Amino acid sequence: MRNVVWALFDRIGFSVSFVCAIHCLAMPILLPLVPILAGTFWVSESTEAYVMAVTILIAAPALFRGYLLHRKFRVPAIFTLGLLFLLIRPDAHTHDHMHLHVDDILHFTLAALGGFSLAVGHWLNLRFCKSCPSCTDQDKPCH
Repeated sequence: MRNVVWALFDRIGFSVSFVCAIHCLAMPILLPLVPILAGTFWVSESTEAYVMAVTILIAAPALFRGYLLHRKFRVPAIFTLGLLFLLIRPDAHTHDHMHLHVDDILHFTLAALGGFSLAVGHWLNLRFCKSCPSCTDQDKPCH
């Protein structure tokens, strides 16, 4: 039963990370619509902070557990890379302009790469669990 909960955690983490990445990729396209979308959830600066926080809070325990269980170094490496992309990026402008600055494009690109990296980490966790005897409730070690 515990493994089912962790698999669900990875699926939710994958979904949230993927939505985070899609949101970041869509923002440069949506910027010209800012006057129409002003004040909505999708263009609020707090939306980005909330989505990023939820993404990291789900990814950290799920991917750390995946590493401890499967001992695949790729999982924490991808998590670290995604975390770096999300946290070490230039601050975007307030997005109230009708045009993009170079910092805005870099901001959205790095945030999208971070979301995709975390989604890949969750996907790898799920893939490793499908072939892992201990994840399928057998009394065998994974590694």
